[in-house]
Amino acid sequence: MDAGVNIANQRVVFSPSGPYYSSSINSQFYQNTVKPTFGVFYQSNFSESVGVRLAIQYMGLGYKDRLSNQHSVNINYLTFPLSLHYTLNKKFSIHSGGYLSFTLHNTKVTNQSNAIVSVTSVYHDNDTGIFLGGEHCLGKDFFLAVNYFIGTKNIWLNDNNGAVKYNNRALQFTLIYKFKKKS
Repeated sequence: MDAGVNIANQRVVFSPSGPYYSSSINSQFYQNTVKPTFGVFYQSNFSESVGVRLAIQYMGLGYKDRLSNQHSVNINYLTFPLSLHYTLNKKFSIHSGGYLSFTLHNTKVTNQSNAIVSVTSVYHDNDTGIFLGGEHCLGKDFFLAVNYFIGTKNIWLNDNNGAVKYNNRALQFTLIYKFKKKS
């Protein structure tokens, strides 16, 4: 099992098209926000150095608007990461994989009119992406993990035919306790 924090943000890409827009693509990030994460996982090893891990995690994501402290987004996800793990030595391992997330529907957001609305009225109710990271053994069955999650799906509902793309990003720090199977 693991628990920790996400330093979360959203990447926004504006790629306007049409006769009244320039051909340049503008990309920006909002202000980071710190949200909790926790979950459980099962890992099956193919050898001493290679294994696969399936996890179920609660992930708090979102951002704060740089211009207004009143406009912020808090999206709560139930996330299913699947990763390939490679053990470098007794202390370090690296991993990468993909994830599928589903929005927890009690999540609310503050829209640009400062009204509190359901997150699924503004964002898609799921997200997909990739992640990579590493783990360091702190001692008997305890590990520190660092992961970077990159959303690949445009989660914004009103995307103006693909001209506006919102993607989740998160730098995750977790403390892991690994239960060992008894033989």
